[in-house]
This record gives sequence, structure tokens and C-alpha cells, in this order.
Amino acid sequence: MKKLLAILLLCPVLLSAQLQYTKLMDNYLNAETSLRGFSGTVMVVKKGQTIYQKAFGQANKEWNVANTNDTKYRIGSITKQFTAACILQLEEQGKLSTDDKLSKYIPDYPKGDSITIHMLLNHTSGIKNYTDLDEFWPKAVLPLSRDSMIALFKYKPLDFTPGTKYNYSNSGYFLLGAIVEKASGKDYSDYVLNNVIRKAGLQNTFIDKLDSVLQFRAYGYDKTPDGGYQNAMFISMEGPFSAGAMVSTVSDLVKWTKALHSNMIISASSKQKMMTPYLNNYGYGLNIDSFKTHRQIGHNGGIPGFSSNCSYFPDDDLCVVTISNTGFSATRISNNLSSIMFGLPVTLPYNPKEVKIDSGILNRYTGKYKSPNPIELVTNGGKLYRRVINAPDIELKAESQTRFFYADGSDRFIEFETDKSGNPTKAWLITPTNKIELVKQ
Repeated sequence: MKKLLAILLLCPVLLSAQLQYTKLMDNYLNAETSLRGFSGTVMVVKKGQTIYQKAFGQANKEWNVANTNDTKYRIGSITKQFTAACILQLEEQGKLSTDDKLSKYIPDYPKGDSITIHMLLNHTSGIKNYTDLDEFWPKAVLPLSRDSMIALFKYKPLDFTPGTKYNYSNSGYFLLGAIVEKASGKDYSDYVLNNVIRKAGLQNTFIDKLDSVLQFRAYGYDKTPDGGYQNAMFISMEGPFSAGAMVSTVSDLVKWTKALHSNMIISASSKQKMMTPYLNNYGYGLNIDSFKTHRQIGHNGGIPGFSSNCSYFPDDDLCVVTISNTGFSATRISNNLSSIMFGLPVTLPYNPKEVKIDSGILNRYTGKYKSPNPIELVTNGGKLYRRVINAPDIELKAESQTRFFYADGSDRFIEFETDKSGNPTKAWLITPTNKIELVKQ
């Protein structure tokens, strides 16, 4: 009786906390929707209790059909953890080993005897990522066979000696799908459906196919330079395959996360292998890292017209899922929703206004900085730009004489502290969830 009374007394406190979360998340997401055009569905669940679930924007703009909590989206690379679970299941069944060589399954693969399944799983194989190849994208619309897809990257030089470095590779996860088929004797889509998806109790998760007719399917869109939208590039799902061809809902991804972490899909020892941080804090189909001071396990996904993020904080038993059908940064949304749950400040998005400043002031800020990744600030034609290796320059527009915003609409700023003469003494890179000091070199 005393225990029941204590729970009843706590109920108003719990309800008040949830209402506060709801208000904060509403304020944040309404701002993202009205100012940035967020379109998608989000879900936040803590200790089995749904704290927040809501849809924004449209699943089909041409028919003015709204997104809902049941909308199905392409989830891109979140597919990889499902593929990793298939591999670990087959290892438990004695049908393969993560120490097996690639050559066991594809005998003529160049240097396949130096590449293991383990390396494919944690992106240390050195195999060229096919989505980085210019020749892939003109063929992405075609329903290529397994062999035709593999031929795109099979004879490319390895990026490094297998097992020595990390480089994210969709090619590795495509090969894992082929290995699932050879080890199980079943089509990958059939195996993952019957042994992983259904085992987790998921009702709205599938491998997408050209002929799939899905109720509540969202269409993917890209923003145009004038602020409008266009249909996202068509891509055949034979390309993403076991690296990124799934569709799902936010509630299914929450259910999947619970099933995976509670050993419903694979054994505790297999889960340990899957969630061990190897090079670059990558496990098997999962990033094993932290957000602020909170241990975080999850993955994001990106495929034309769609962006997704599924994050789980095991010490807090908190799951945050965001899926967007406008290519909007789902990771940024999830990070901000997580910050709200952790009582951390979140800056509401706003549209910064450009002001004109003297080009001489811009010259004070040029130079090389480290943050911890190196960036360089340069001027060209009286404008300030951010420059990094292997990426186009991005213009930095002045919001004031000391604060500049990225012209790509990414809600990033660089702000300077100056002395009385206006010379910079400190610089900061400001994102929606971080403020990082830029140390001048």
C-alpha cells in the first residue's frame, strides 16, 4: 500500500516533466518546420514510456498528404545494423565465422584472402566505397544484378592494407548481403524478413523494391536553391541492397532497438561483438560513441530524398528516432531532442540577416584553424569563405562584425572575440548542439 501511494504521489511530478518535454520539443520542432522546412516524423521513448511522437510536413507534396506517425520512409544506412545481425545469427548457427575470408564466398575477389567478414562489418577492409565512384551514379537508376554491382568496385585498388585503417564503405555491406545469401541459401530480403524483422516483431519494416506497394509511403524531396522542392533523384534499390535498402517507421525502429539490446535477435556474446568500438568507434553496423557525457549507440542514414537517425543511450534507456523525407539533417534533429531530454540548452533556429562590413575587417580573421579538424578561412572578392580539404568552399556571411553564418543554411556560425582594437583573440565554431573553440595555427 505504501509503495502504491508513493507511485501515485509521483504521478503529478512525472506528468509535469513530460508536459515540459513536450512543450520544449514542440517549440523546437515547430521552429525547424516553419523556418527550415523540416518534414518527417520523430519519436522519443524513455524507459518504455513514449515521451514524444509527432509528424511534420508532407509525405506527398503533389497530393498534399501529411506525414503521420505511421508514415514509412527509406532509412538508408540504418539498414546496416540489420545486415550485421544477420551475419551474427548465421555465425551462431555455425554457417559462417566473422573470421572467414572474403575469398571463401567470392573466390575470385582480388586480395579476398586478406579481407575478413569482421573487416567488412567494421569498415576496415579497405574496399572502395561504391557511392564515392562517379561511375556508380549514372547506373544508380538501373536494377543491376549482384555481380554487376560488385563489378563496379571489385577491381578498384584498395584504399589501404586490410585491417589497418577505417573507411566507411557501402561496398563492404553490399558484399555482406551476398555472403548472407551464400551462407543461408536464401535471398537476403527473405532471410532478413523472416529471421530478423519478424523476430523483432516489426510490422512496418521491409527491404524496398521497385514493385513494392506500401501503405503510408513517404516520397523523397530535395530543396531547390530558390527555397522550393523537387522530387529527389530516382535510385533503384538494387544498389543500396544490404547497405541501405530498407523502409521503416519511427515506432518500428524504437521496437527494433529494444529487441536488439535485449538479446531477442542475437545472443549476448554476439551483441558484445556488434557493440564493441573498433577503429573510429565503429562496431558492426553501429557507431559506439557518446553524446556530451552520455554513452550513445546508433547510426544515421542518408539516401536521395531521405535522412534518418536512430540513437540509443543505454545508461539512460533513452531512444530517439528522427526520419525526414526532405533530406533534412535527421541527426541534428535527434541531437537537439536528446539535448532537451538531458536538460541541455538548445538554440531555436532562426534566419540570420546579412549585414555589410568592411572587407578590411574580414582580413583580420583569415588563417588556418584547428577544431580539432583543420579548417582555413580565406577571402575572395571581398567575401569570407571556410575551406576544408576535399570539399567546396562555403561562404561565411556577416551577421555582425564578429559573427558569421554559413551560407549553406546548415545553422553553423563562426564567432570571434576581439580586443579593443578589433583584433581577434578567440574564435568559436557554433553548431546547434556545440560550441567548439577554433585554435589559430
